[in-house]
Amino acid sequence: MSINSGLFAGVAAVAAQSTAFAVISDNIANVNTVGFKDSTTQFQALVTQSLSTSATAGGVKARTESDPIKQGLLEGTASNTDIAVDGNGFFVVNEKAVPTLQDEYLLTRAGSFIKDEDDRLKNTAGFYLQGYRTDGTGTILNEATRDLFSSLETVDLSRFQRIAKKTENVELNLNLNSAIADSTADGVTNITVYDSLGNDYLLELTWSRTAVDNQWSCTPKLQNTDTAAAGGTVNEQRGATAAFLIQFNTDGTPNQVSPMAANVGAAALTAAGTTGDQVSVALNFQTADIEAAYARTVDPIALTLDLGNFDLPSGLTQYDAPYQTSLLNQDGNGPTDLERVFFSDTGLLTAVFADGSSRPIYRIPLATVPAPNELQGQSGNAYAITADSGEAVLNFATEGGSGRVSANALENSTTDIARQFTDLIIAQRAYSAATKIITTGDELLEEIARVKR
Repeated sequence: MSINSGLFAGVAAVAAQSTAFAVISDNIANVNTVGFKDSTTQFQALVTQSLSTSATAGGVKARTESDPIKQGLLEGTASNTDIAVDGNGFFVVNEKAVPTLQDEYLLTRAGSFIKDEDDRLKNTAGFYLQGYRTDGTGTILNEATRDLFSSLETVDLSRFQRIAKKTENVELNLNLNSAIADSTADGVTNITVYDSLGNDYLLELTWSRTAVDNQWSCTPKLQNTDTAAAGGTVNEQRGATAAFLIQFNTDGTPNQVSPMAANVGAAALTAAGTTGDQVSVALNFQTADIEAAYARTVDPIALTLDLGNFDLPSGLTQYDAPYQTSLLNQDGNGPTDLERVFFSDTGLLTAVFADGSSRPIYRIPLATVPAPNELQGQSGNAYAITADSGEAVLNFATEGGSGRVSANALENSTTDIARQFTDLIIAQRAYSAATKIITTGDELLEEIARVKR
């Protein structure tokens, strides 16, 4: 009967407008929620097929839609651990501080992360930020498995509250005086380096002219910086004499370098280096020698000495000018406390320590999915991956179609409060009209009942 179908259509309209009202209410409630994505209600007609010629009402069905990657306005903050996604992608989070295989990884754009009582980063919803741990150069430690969620770990700053890093690379930029006589020492380069326990030493490089034209020898030694403590000199493993030789071109740039164990005269020199290649020498100070000299057991101090580039005046040179150093760098440090951290736009989290040194400690990936609209919303402004959304792909920021990480910023809610109030009025009127359908249908059925009386 058409009247009955009309009643059911009215009920369907009331239910659909109730859904719209709930969606609008949720949007308004989250107008200040970081990273919140507003939802909309779409209506679709329901058509009932009938063999009769009379009209049959089908009704209406409400469907809620949301765009999880809809860009919200970015607002700057004063917190170094606040981050936002500018563009496509999500942060990966987990409800557990130490996730296991049974704990589900979720996606979110709510980047209001703070340190918990254990110095792990979690957002205001209680989800822990996941990232790749890196070495001192920013390279992730598990590159071979970076596509798997299991390769991630909770960003834990407690691991770096106090660290010491042994020196592995030393970079020099200096000039040796071409005018001095043969077999004469020109200068001594001193730079502080560190072992695996954070003990400091003075790396002493003595430069001496040899009897061969445009050739110099360098003798590396380790000296104890604590003059009050006992301890002698540690020689580089190739011996104290002519640890390595450098041959210069007639224009004062490096031409050849000797990395051999037995460095005696010009015969030890290797072939000329390729123009532009790095001039580097490996120096090794053995554990046994260090223990004998300083009564401490540490890892071997293996250094790569960067002296510029072959045939270029980019590092070590031999010019008619006094001995002079213009650059002394090394990548180690003694025990020092963590002072602060900051993010880059590629998601690299760098720790800055009290002595002024810095070190990349984590890299935060951005996850993308083929169909973000099919993600399943979770409490806490997070999303779960579903079969319809497709598998998540972990990318570095600005790569693989993902956006960038905006540091010291949060993504505001996408709720437009003026639009929501307008939609609220429309939903209210539509709901009121739907109830009139039901009351009118009731009156019609009552008239039919009176016919019998």
